Amino acid sequence: MILHQLNKITERVGVPVQIVADHSNDLARGIKLYKENYPGIIYTHDVTHAMALLLKYRLDADDRYQSFMQKCNTCRQRLQQTELSFLSPPSQRSQCRYFNVERLTNWAIKLLNSPAETLIKLMSDIEHKLIYPKIIEKLGWLADYEADLIHWNQMVAMTRSLETQLKQLGLNSQSLEYFQQNKFEFVNSSLQDFQQQIFDYVTNQCLQIKDKETFLATSDVIESLFGKYKQFSARCPIKEMGQMLLTICLSTMNLTTSVIKNALENISFTDVEEWLSEVFGQSMLSKRKTLFSANTNDTETA
Repeated sequence: MILHQLNKITERVGVPVQIVADHSNDLARGIKLYKENYPGIIYTHDVTHAMALLLKYRLDADDRYQSFMQKCNTCRQRLQQTELSFLSPPSQRSQCRYFNVERLTNWAIKLLNSPAETLIKLMSDIEHKLIYPKIIEKLGWLADYEADLIHWNQMVAMTRSLETQLKQLGLNSQSLEYFQQNKFEFVNSSLQDFQQQIFDYVTNQCLQIKDKETFLATSDVIESLFGKYKQFSARCPIKEMGQMLLTICLSTMNLTTSVIKNALENISFTDVEEWLSEVFGQSMLSKRKTLFSANTNDTETA
């Protein structure tokens, strides 16, 4: 399926210089087969997905982190609809939890470092002598993870540092040397192994890149555009690719008064309908209207 789609795109626009994608099985298999016909294509493992995958491998095998996650979920449930609900850990979607590990670690670290006076002020409707025991009862377990939190935060800091670098400067033959200039102070030796895994990722991604060439390291921009498209298309009662695709173009434009005025004066709704018909054919909604209006006209009433 992936190979077939890549071949169709090639027939239409030509052979791409680079493909940036995650390493999901279907994608990786299809791209590998495609590269057999076009070995000059640079296939880059998207840095956002690659770093999330490194964190997943490391943290999935970390019993301490898994117990921390479980206690966060339990804590969130216990704090719901209580006077301490504003202290609840942030919720995480299961599919994205390794893309934003710092949401949980930052929450825990900031809470552990919060002055007691601040918490007392925020709960002014509770007797002062009752506040501290309540916090200890519901959140005292966090103290057991203080050293772990520093460890996990350092892991995340390394991945975010590389992501920021590659997203701003791109991927080139100097990427590894530039990243190695960062000075990370490790709390234990296992973080050096994790850092080496990041070095290996950068090295592997740069193997196909020649000197003085710079390439993309992520597909974040287009993923963000599709995210916006999904938000807009969610308003449609019938889900299909159609006129809402035009919102992707709108997301990349600076919609000034003059641009909108020019569009309204030069492009009619009939023009848009003709374009839709040419590109997509008859819409699902139009087909439904045709079908059900015909059935209604043929129905005999008692």
